[in-house]
Order: sequence, then structure tokens, then C-alpha cells
Amino acid sequence: MSDLHERAAAPDEPPSGLRRRRVALLVLACVAIAALVSVLVVALQRGSVSSGASSGSSRPQKTIALDPAQRLDTEAAVRNNWALIAHDEFDGDALDEDHWSPYRGRTTDDVGQHDPDNLTVSDGTLKLTSRGNTSAGMAWDDGQKYGRWEARVRSQAGNGYGPVMLLWPDSEKWPEDGEIDMMEIPDGDRTKAHFTVHWGDDNSQDSASASGDFTQWHNFAVEWTPDHILGYLAGVELYRTADKAANPPGPMHFAMQQDIGPYGTDWIRAPDATTPAEVTFEVDWVRIYAS
Repeated sequence: MSDLHERAAAPDEPPSGLRRRRVALLVLACVAIAALVSVLVVALQRGSVSSGASSGSSRPQKTIALDPAQRLDTEAAVRNNWALIAHDEFDGDALDEDHWSPYRGRTTDDVGQHDPDNLTVSDGTLKLTSRGNTSAGMAWDDGQKYGRWEARVRSQAGNGYGPVMLLWPDSEKWPEDGEIDMMEIPDGDRTKAHFTVHWGDDNSQDSASASGDFTQWHNFAVEWTPDHILGYLAGVELYRTADKAANPPGPMHFAMQQDIGPYGTDWIRAPDATTPAEVTFEVDWVRIYAS
């Protein structure tokens, strides 16, 4: 049978030129579909990233794990399984001013002057040193509404200087926006520590105290939730209030300072002949936990 007859016997087979055009069109269609699929994939990926970024505020705060060898069973965080989100172990040789802001103004009750040079970091601890009418203080830059804070500290004995750790309102409105003093040691012999909550226009206060030798290392902590404020010493509950009026209305940030006397009615007495030339408030670490 001739080639011409064979082609005539297959009426469904298109001429070769038309067949090549159909193949070309098919190839172009496949390329277009592949390109469209690629665009859709990229768009979906970008949409996923954008969605994640916009919902970040609703996701849990990123937690940090510490070496278990660094943990103590006298930590409230260890006993209550708190989730760590920020910390400073003071392992360097200078204050991390990316997170801390040293005080430069007058001390409480305008008695003396804060001097950033009185803040030093060495041998794994932070030192806030008071000398004469100068002292030291610092605040953690990031505030938050609710959470848990814990620090390991000790204080050198000396009349006229009182170490304090506290939560202070980001608004700087005091006393109406509250204050939580997780540790105050006003007496020079360092045998009594106080936990105090302040609130309201009239500076209402509620507190608890504990006796001990606070020239030695102790862990102090505070837990602040919408329902309560708890104070801890060495992992043991020292203070509790569920008074809604006492609960601060806005974000707070952690701060440490050493006040100079005389301050208050015998709260911190003036330095006297027994006061050392320098009195140091020493901090091993500060750790901040999720709400």
C-alpha cells in the first residue's frame, strides 16, 4: 500500500504542520501552568509569613532554657515551673545597657545623687555601691502587664543605705498606677526584709516582712496576675493579696536601687560613724518569666 493511501486511510490524523502547531501550543500551555503554580506557591508562602507576623502578639512568648546546674531548689521559678523569657546572669565585665538603663537623677526623697559609675559588673555579679551622698540604680527597659520576676541578691551591712527591688509603672504615674516592692531592706543590720504593695491616689499600702541574715544570698520573687500578687522569699510564699484595687492598672518594669537616708520616719536612717565608706548591694542574677 502506498504512503499516500496510508495517510488517506487515517482521516483522524492531522497534517504534519498542524500537528507541530498543536504540540507547540501544548508545550506553551504547560509552561504557563507551571509558571502560574509557582506564583501561587510564592503567594501562599508570603501570606503565611504575613499572617504569622500579624498574629505574633497572640502567640506565647518565646521561652529560654537555663542549664539545670544553674538552678536552685530555693527558686520560686523552679518550684512553680515558671517559663523564662529574659534574664541577666551578669557574667560579663560591664552592664548590658541594651537592656538596662542606669539612673542619673536624684535618689528617693531627693537625699543624694545616682551615679552610673557606682554600677559595676565583675566576677559574675552586679554591684550597686553607695558612697557618701551618691548611690546607684537601674531599670530593665522592657515593661509588661503581668508576669513573674526573681532575683538572687545580698546586701552589705551599713546604716544610711537601703537596697530595693521593685516593679514600677511604665506610665511613671505614682502612686495612682501602683508600685510593687518585692524587696526592701532599710535597716543597716540587714536582718529584716519587706514586701510592699502601693496603690491609689492616697498611696494605700499593704505589706509583709521576714527576718533573716540578708547579708547572705537570698532569692526574692514576685508573681503578678490579673487575680493576685504574690511575694516569695527562698521559694516560699511570703505575701499574697487578691485585692482588685491593689492590682496595678498598666504595664510595669523591674528596677533595682539603693536609697540613701535619712528617708521617711526612721525608714532609712542617716549614715553615721559606724557606716562603712562604701556599702554594696550585690546581684547574682535577674530572671523574668512569662505571665
